[in-house]
Amino acid sequence: MDREKIDAITGLRGLAALLVVYGHALDWFALPWKNHLSGEVGVTIFFSLSGFLMAYLYLGRQFSAINVVDYAVSRFSRIAPAYLVILLLSFLIYVNIDPNFVYGISGKNILRHIFFSGNVSVFWSITPEVEFYFLFVLAWAAGSRYLIRSDVAGLLLLALASVILLSYRDIFPGTFVGSKLHYFLFGMIAGLMRSHIHSGDQSRKLFAILHALAIATIIALTAGWLALPFSSNQAFYDSILTAVFGAFLVFSLSFPSAVGNLFFANRAMVLCGEWSFSIYLLHMPLIYLAKKIHPEPFQPFVLLPLVILVLLFSWLNFQLIERPGARLIRSVGGVFKRKFLAVFPTAASPRAMPLGGNTR
Repeated sequence: MDREKIDAITGLRGLAALLVVYGHALDWFALPWKNHLSGEVGVTIFFSLSGFLMAYLYLGRQFSAINVVDYAVSRFSRIAPAYLVILLLSFLIYVNIDPNFVYGISGKNILRHIFFSGNVSVFWSITPEVEFYFLFVLAWAAGSRYLIRSDVAGLLLLALASVILLSYRDIFPGTFVGSKLHYFLFGMIAGLMRSHIHSGDQSRKLFAILHALAIATIIALTAGWLALPFSSNQAFYDSILTAVFGAFLVFSLSFPSAVGNLFFANRAMVLCGEWSFSIYLLHMPLIYLAKKIHPEPFQPFVLLPLVILVLLFSWLNFQLIERPGARLIRSVGGVFKRKFLAVFPTAASPRAMPLGGNTR
């Protein structure tokens, strides 16, 4: 089932990437706002968005072999091209050029990172993201089994496993999906709810107020005007409240309003959202390079040209690596599907499922 493209959600992803850039720039620039959790807020939005979009885009589709292949190809084509190219370039730089490079990818850990299970610098957050992609397939299968056969065993088993993981989330390593499961789960709940709601039936005035409050909250968090009751980023990530906040933010911005469209659905923010993965992967090497050129803390006005430089390189990476790589992977996936269907022709005709509605 097709879903509408929500530009404000894409723009929110762009904001999340910029928040991460700002959070990492704090240690390198003499900036006036010193909230060191702004990067964590950005990562929170990323995780919540993943849960939301997986539920919103896929839980209305029949769970079938061909749809799972489509899902896998879509997910892999989204992250693999930029990730693998930057990973291999980082390996070459770290081993052959600069042993102090910010991405310390060596022969000892490159295999972990190739299989999306590394923890160097910003690569750590990609590991629970990919683990969630596998976990979501189980939730999709269990939900499909319930809707078709009224079999609740799969859902109950997943619910029990989720409760156990959530109970011990504070002792799991940060790269394990169990430590971030609450972000994905609340995001999925928000996405499932959204799939049942027609945006045209909702009050734009109410959502304009909610969007204005959301924007004010993000600004206050970034500026440090709104005190966060967390002693560390570990305490931040463990909190259920931050997961609820992330899910609510994504859910509310999935509905249109004049305020939301102005701040999140404008062309600049949508482009940042499209380039967000490149922004996330490239900003640390560029900050590192700037620090090597000028070891003393930069003045605040230097941050703007640095952000412009990050956006420029991210656009180039998006155009030269992400897009062509995604097309190549989808093309290979298409060939695989044709061969797969030749062997298993029944996989081509999944039955419709009574879940969700068209939100156009």
